Amino acid sequence: MSKGLLETITEFFEPQAPSWACEVTSRHVIIAGVNARRNRITDKSTATLNQPLALPSQGGKGAEIADTAGQVVRKLLSEVGFKGSEIAVVVPDETARIAFLTAENLSKNPEEQRTFIRWKLKKSIPFDVDSAQVAYRIQGTHPGGTGVDIVVALSPRSIVQEYEKLFDALDIHVGILLPSTLATLNLFSPPVGDTLFVKVAPDCVTTTVFQSGRVQFYRRVSDLSLYDAVYPTVLYYQDKLGGKALERMYVCGYDSDLASSVDEVQDKLGLLAYRIGPKSVEDIYKPALGAIHLKADATM
Repeated sequence: MSKGLLETITEFFEPQAPSWACEVTSRHVIIAGVNARRNRITDKSTATLNQPLALPSQGGKGAEIADTAGQVVRKLLSEVGFKGSEIAVVVPDETARIAFLTAENLSKNPEEQRTFIRWKLKKSIPFDVDSAQVAYRIQGTHPGGTGVDIVVALSPRSIVQEYEKLFDALDIHVGILLPSTLATLNLFSPPVGDTLFVKVAPDCVTTTVFQSGRVQFYRRVSDLSLYDAVYPTVLYYQDKLGGKALERMYVCGYDSDLASSVDEVQDKLGLLAYRIGPKSVEDIYKPALGAIHLKADATM
C-alpha cells in the first residue's frame, strides 16, 4: 500500500498532498506540518480534549463536530504557525470501510471501475454506496492468475461533510481526507516477507497483513485487548491466506501503556515487534505525517 494507495486518484484522495495535516480522534486533536520537500517536520502539536468527542460513525447520523472541535483546532493551528488554505484531514478508522475485490475483466476506464466497485459492494456495505466517497487501488494480478485484486476505501458522504464543515468554518479547504491506518501506511514500506502491521488508536485496533508487499487482509475491532485483536488475524493469515509464518510485526500506537500489551503478543505468538519510522517521532503524529508524505529519513 504505502504511497501507492494515492496513485489511483478517485473522489477521496488527491495527487498532491497538502503540507499540513490534522487528525481528529475522540480524545485528541493532532497537527503536523512539513516543508516543501517533505523531508523535514516544520512543527507539530497535540491537544487532549477535556471531554471525549462523539465522532461521525458509519451506521449512525453524522455527529456535529464543528462546534466541539473547532476552537481546539483553531488554537493548535495558531500555535504551530499554520499558513495556507488547504489541509489534509485524518479521520478515525471506524469512519471508513476497507474492502477487497477481485475483478475478472476490469475496465481501464476509471468511471467504469468506480461503477463496478459500487455495484459489487452495494449489498455488503452498511451505508449508501452510491453516494459514498470511494477510493481504490488496483494491486495487480490475482495470485491465482485470473483477474486483478483491488483494495477499496469507502466512507459515507455525511461523514466527509462533517469534517469539511469543521474546516470550512476556519476558511480552510480539506484537500485530502483519509482513514488513520491508511495515512500511517504511507510511512511504511513492508519487507519482502509476510508482515503484520498493527495500529492502536483510542477507540480501535486495526490489523493489516502484507504478503509479498501487497495488502491481503485488514481488520478493525473495538473494545478488545491487543492480543485478542491480533490473534484472530494471525489465524486468518494461516487458515485463509495460506501463510506459513509472519516474519515481523510492526506496531504504531498512541497509548503510553502499550508496551505491556505488545510484550504479551510477543510472548504468546512469538512475533517480534518493531516500530515504524521515523523512530525519532512520537507515534501519535505518524498518521498526520503519513497523510502529508513525510519522507522516511526526515528530521525535525
